[in-house]
Amino acid sequence: MFRPKSTFEQWRIFQAVVDYGGYAQAAEALNKSQSALNHAVAKLQQSIGVPLLEVRGRKAVLTPAGAIFLKRARQLSQQMEELELLANNLERQWEPQINLYVSALHPRARLYRALVQFYPRSRGCRINLHERIHCHFNTLQMGDLMITEHLPTEHTGLLLDEVCLIPVCAATHPLASQPSPLNTDALANYNQLSLHPPIHRSVDWNDADDTGWRATHYHEVMTMIAMELGYAWLPRHLIEAELAAGKLVALDLESGSERHVYTYLLTLAPESLGPAAELLLRCLRNEYQGEQGKTR
Repeated sequence: MFRPKSTFEQWRIFQAVVDYGGYAQAAEALNKSQSALNHAVAKLQQSIGVPLLEVRGRKAVLTPAGAIFLKRARQLSQQMEELELLANNLERQWEPQINLYVSALHPRARLYRALVQFYPRSRGCRINLHERIHCHFNTLQMGDLMITEHLPTEHTGLLLDEVCLIPVCAATHPLASQPSPLNTDALANYNQLSLHPPIHRSVDWNDADDTGWRATHYHEVMTMIAMELGYAWLPRHLIEAELAAGKLVALDLESGSERHVYTYLLTLAPESLGPAAELLLRCLRNEYQGEQGKTR
């Protein structure tokens, strides 16, 4: 079993001497005698066999090796602080992690801004972000948060975003050159690509003609579209660049060329959330509430 030759306190003193610009200043800041600090750093250098500091006049200067060790020592201090903070948080019932399930079609920009708000106050709480094609409320565990387009009839949720889905095909696909608007008969002659499980049954496939190809990820659908294997309904915000570049063409349909779905923030039991999950919930509300956050 490994037994360290140095102590954390020696590394802490070494950092203080560098940060405060000398032994005398560090001794005053740490409320220790200067001789104690000299002895600790000397012992540290002796135990590892590498010179870390050299005194020039009245100032302690890092050696090249000392600069490398200083960086690692700071990492060690950060890890020690996080370890003790985790213990304190667990004692206070602060969650060590939160599972956040997010629908694949949900726009990410404001979600990430909410996570930026949460991070400095997270106290080491880890976010496990799970992307799902199909987020079902019945898969939630106590303390989890979910952003989904499926709102259970017996629950309320915070309305976050409206997502516009449009039918598209590759610019080189035969559908792109047909006269508009396209009717159902024209579409029936071509393969419909969809996500499985479907986002929305009326959008992703025709129940009467359930013959389209399916994939479990948007990237797969996009690749098949590029290879002219069919057309698909996709969220506009995910394909704006391809539309602007002319790689994809939005189809004009007689039955309507837009479908709208909404995403909601759900949790199994809001009153049972821990302090970290409550903080994350507040950050999400702060980010979304100003524009369109409300319950449905």
